[in-house]
Amino acid sequence: MSITHIGKIGRLPKCTRDDLGRRIEDGEPGKELVKWLNGLSGVQRVLKEQFGGRAVTEQNLSEWKQGGHPEWLRQEETRSLVSRLTEQSDDLDEAADGQEISDRYASVLAVELIRQAMTRLEKETDPEKRWQIICEVHRVFSQLRRDDHRAVRTVIKRDRWNREVEREEEEGLERMKQEHKKRLTDMCFASLHNQTVAEGFGGGKHGEKMAELLYRLRFDLPLEGLDSELPGETRPAPVKPNPTESDPIQPNPTKNSGAAPFPVEP
Repeated sequence: MSITHIGKIGRLPKCTRDDLGRRIEDGEPGKELVKWLNGLSGVQRVLKEQFGGRAVTEQNLSEWKQGGHPEWLRQEETRSLVSRLTEQSDDLDEAADGQEISDRYASVLAVELIRQAMTRLEKETDPEKRWQIICEVHRVFSQLRRDDHRAVRTVIKRDRWNREVEREEEEGLERMKQEHKKRLTDMCFASLHNQTVAEGFGGGKHGEKMAELLYRLRFDLPLEGLDSELPGETRPAPVKPNPTESDPIQPNPTKNSGAAPFPVEP
């Protein structure tokens, strides 16, 4: 429904408006329609949220019949037309048995052209006029033949395109299959080399963690739960005091600074 409808009924859910439209077309009285609308939980929710809980009135329904309902009718007619055309198209496709309807019509048209030409030639005895009829039929028939050839080329191109698409899809599936197989094979053999990789990082738990880290990175495996330092990230060792170094000379707090005092005789 058009978003230009801002009244109470225009804000209702589409399913409710559809039911209302069918009830209006069935001739249900306005009072019954208003009572039915106000009794729906979905309608009550919309009225409470957007219209302060004010109920739908007969005036609201009358305004809807003048604006919103005619629009609903047009949309219903359009939907019904599309549905009928779809059904007719399906019936025609089934009757054509996989062939284009235009191709079948071209065959019927060619037969009709030949029949009309023969009928006109049988009635005409003047050689000049008979020749004109033959030339006229030849022009039309030549156009039909060109259309037939163009249709054949189109079918060939379409079949070639379909085969190319199928071939690319098959190649893509085969490529994905081979890549998956190679990945699984690499994962199996990579686990055999983890020990060698661990020894290359110095062995021990650190080497094992680094080997596991490289294994997960190579095959895009999750790194959660892997407590390891990345290559190049080293933690500085704490600075320990050198026991061979002597303590720096500390000043004697008992000594007086400055010049020595003048001696005093006892």
